Amino acid sequence: MKVFFLVPDGVGVRNYLYSNIIAYLIAENVEVIVGSSLPKDAFIELESIHNFELHYQKCDIYKENFISRILRESTTFARLLHNFNKVKNKTILTNWNYKPKSFKQIVLLKIAQFVGKWASRKYSRILFFEEKGKAYWNKKSVQEATDILTELKPNKIFITHQRVAGLMPYCIAAKRLGIEVISVIYSWDNLPKARLAVEADKYLVWSDYMKQEMQLYYPEITPEKVIVTGTPQFEFYLQKDRVLEREVFAEQYSLDITKKWICFSGDDVKTSPYDPQYLEDLAIAVSQLEIDIRPQILFRRCPVDFSGRYDAVIAKYSSVIKTIDPLWNTPQSGKNWGSVFPQYEDINLQVNMAFHCELVINLGSTMAHDFAMFNKPCLYINYDTILDKDWSVKTIYNYQHFKSMSNLDAVGWLNSKEEIKYKLEKTLFQPELIGKDKAKWLERINLVPVNEASKNIANQLK
Repeated sequence: MKVFFLVPDGVGVRNYLYSNIIAYLIAENVEVIVGSSLPKDAFIELESIHNFELHYQKCDIYKENFISRILRESTTFARLLHNFNKVKNKTILTNWNYKPKSFKQIVLLKIAQFVGKWASRKYSRILFFEEKGKAYWNKKSVQEATDILTELKPNKIFITHQRVAGLMPYCIAAKRLGIEVISVIYSWDNLPKARLAVEADKYLVWSDYMKQEMQLYYPEITPEKVIVTGTPQFEFYLQKDRVLEREVFAEQYSLDITKKWICFSGDDVKTSPYDPQYLEDLAIAVSQLEIDIRPQILFRRCPVDFSGRYDAVIAKYSSVIKTIDPLWNTPQSGKNWGSVFPQYEDINLQVNMAFHCELVINLGSTMAHDFAMFNKPCLYINYDTILDKDWSVKTIYNYQHFKSMSNLDAVGWLNSKEEIKYKLEKTLFQPELIGKDKAKWLERINLVPVNEASKNIANQLK
């Protein structure tokens, strides 16, 4: 029995390969092959983690030809319009690139919008264009993928990220060779955004909530093909041997052990362009607290944010901000989600930050769920720093995946910079009053018990 893990980015390494999925498979004498466009170095730690010899296969992420790209982009735009009409949520349409940079992109996306608008009027047209898009894939790419799979002879393919269109040749080749393809929907916000770019025989989702979303947005995918497994990324928080003593963690990162710690979790530039201002607003509020209750801010940037946009704020408020960068490798050839990959130790770092910090502050991040694993509250930033016609927190929190918070007191809200000080004090000393339904929200978007996700996924792969 062979399972071929197709891993297009570092998030897949962290959430799936560093989890116990491989350990469960090895225990059942299943051979694991790892295929990726990332270098072999991205996976070398797996050998010591799971005590096995790594079988690595270099796999390109293929580039679409013009016709295939036009058809895919057209159906993406059509699905966004279709999904908007389904749920009447305008924020779904913000997932389209309305400001392409190059002339070629401008022409391509304008054509896609024109065709997509027409296709959106009948769902059968969307399905027709998706099938045509697969048929027009470059024959050389499909043949290369076929050659790789023919040589490896896997029984199943496991794709850790459904958004990468360049993996489609492997799906087409697998179908020709009779190899079952299983893909995860790797994030809780992906389904309304028309980001199902690969074709699989089964799709693994976090929860019943996501399965219902799949049936709403992709009715052609029958319910038996959508399996609720949970996601392994929350299992790490239940592994007690990862947690360091507070004194050890403080010494390791030069923290002030006499103070309470709070986490500010940064977003990427596109998601939160005004993050530095939010960090400064927080630092000002912390500085205004009495010295004996003043916490230390532990700032964790987004792994793909290599900008210097925080530097001035960190330097100005160095007395209250301590930077703890993610432990991700950043090759010079590229600095995006497709080129960076995590060190195994970053899992322990994130677990300890959630365990030892009193709360987390950010703009709509999944970190709310990470901290909920230790029953720690989250404060979501909910105000605009300046008037920007292209960006607002009002858009962020109207995203469709936040509808999962309906009727729940899941997080605290920072509705202005003036109330940060008060909300911070309240959260530090009465955390039980903030986000009282945080556990219910997590249970709504992820299968419980949380610690069975790896086993559930391994059982599907076996």
